[in-house]
Amino acid sequence: MSFRLSLALVLAVAACGGETPPPVVPPPPVAPPPPVTPQPPTGTPDAPFRAQAPAPNGKIRFVAPKVVEVQLKNGLRVLIVERHDLPVVGVRLVVGSGAGDLEGARPGAITFLGGMIEQGTKKRSALQISDDFEAIGAQHGAWFDWDSGGVSVKVLADKLDAALELMSDVALHPTFPDAEIERLRARRIAGIQAEKSNPGTVAQNALAAAVFGRAHPYGHNLGGEETDAKKLTRAELVRAYDRVFVPKNAAIIVAGDITKDAILPKLEASFGLAAWKSTSGALPHKGPSTPAKPATERRIVLVDRAGAQSQIQITRTGVPYATKDRESIVVMNAILGGMFSSRINLNLREKNAYTYGARSYFAMRHGAGPFLAGASVVAEKTVPAIKEVFTELEGLRRDGPTDEELSLAKESIRLAMPGRFETASDVASAVADLVVYDLPLDDFDKRLARIDAVTAADVKRVAVEYLAADAMTVVVVGGKATLAPQLETLGLGAFDERDAYGNAPSVAPADAPKKPAAPKK
Repeated sequence: MSFRLSLALVLAVAACGGETPPPVVPPPPVAPPPPVTPQPPTGTPDAPFRAQAPAPNGKIRFVAPKVVEVQLKNGLRVLIVERHDLPVVGVRLVVGSGAGDLEGARPGAITFLGGMIEQGTKKRSALQISDDFEAIGAQHGAWFDWDSGGVSVKVLADKLDAALELMSDVALHPTFPDAEIERLRARRIAGIQAEKSNPGTVAQNALAAAVFGRAHPYGHNLGGEETDAKKLTRAELVRAYDRVFVPKNAAIIVAGDITKDAILPKLEASFGLAAWKSTSGALPHKGPSTPAKPATERRIVLVDRAGAQSQIQITRTGVPYATKDRESIVVMNAILGGMFSSRINLNLREKNAYTYGARSYFAMRHGAGPFLAGASVVAEKTVPAIKEVFTELEGLRRDGPTDEELSLAKESIRLAMPGRFETASDVASAVADLVVYDLPLDDFDKRLARIDAVTAADVKRVAVEYLAADAMTVVVVGGKATLAPQLETLGLGAFDERDAYGNAPSVAPADAPKKPAAPKK
């Protein structure tokens, strides 16, 4: 026996008063729990209903909301949609002009204005505005996009009076405090700088500059560039606000648990003649002119950004929202790249595994926005993917759609319509389109009939007109060293290189010969 073990025994005996300690008895083994017998599911009141899946009953019938129009004493239009299923009301003050409509405005200024609307009034600070909206449980916001802007609120019906007072205050009495301008300016600049890390945004920047040019309102993204944000002044915001926030350029949409007789006195008090007087002066023209030709003479625009994927966009000037061919173009685009089973998605994703998803769309604005078809593709498949997109463009122009494609596209559009009217705020947002694009009140009632009337011949006709390959510019965001030789195989000529914001590089390439240094004096 070792010394240490002997010492341990002596100490143990001493601790027990000289007696040998009792042996340690292990605890009895724990019996395993009894097996759990699975219990059959309990019945529910609708168990018989669940026992058999419902049978298809033909086409889903979309019922458009009934829109009632009235007018306040100052000429402000009011569109009302009653929905009494929930005690909720959505209100939207929409201004019928946006970033694409104010010629001469600094890029990014109008969307900056949208961010400033709720940042202070004559009687509330930005924090007080936020606190007061929160106190009534309201969802709220202010915005500007290409074609419109305004303020919105969604609230329980019994909080509507307080919501309208708040909404009227921020919409009609903004003060644009200098401190809030600087705070928003810092956020805007940080966001613009972050664009360099987003290949999709980089591609959009290059597309806008290449197709429209910087002098065109659509030649920038909605936020503008860093220099625009730095130079923007409070006076520019005030001037833009005064141009667009007038009753004859606006309308109020109310949707939800309210009646016309109940809402009109509330709106007169908040937005009527005493609160918002009509002003004279020319309103902004809706939609800029369409450029006669792309801003770049080159057919390929390349942004050097090496990575595992490349962004490809095949683009050209599209059509304005008011085009007579709108429904035919919508159906045609659904077949080309507007739904999962579209041609370019089935080709690039399902057939060739170049991408997770490909799409196309026409940006229909007051003016003719861009058309694009593209995807984020595996870098080494950049050029093959571009070729496949051109193949699909030409195939639709040559052959038109199949009967199955035409039927599926119409069904997809039809089934998507009810989703625009799910909530009170959704209804207000959808009805706002009637104001922004000067549409009749029954437009939603007749839209599906117009979609159903589109024929295969219509689809082929607009495809021939708007999908011609020789009118397209190819925008690529990817590694220049690898892609430059491959892009030459497309036969589209030399490429036009741009930076992350769509501008031509202002510095010489690293491998360019350097000028000799001037001799020291």
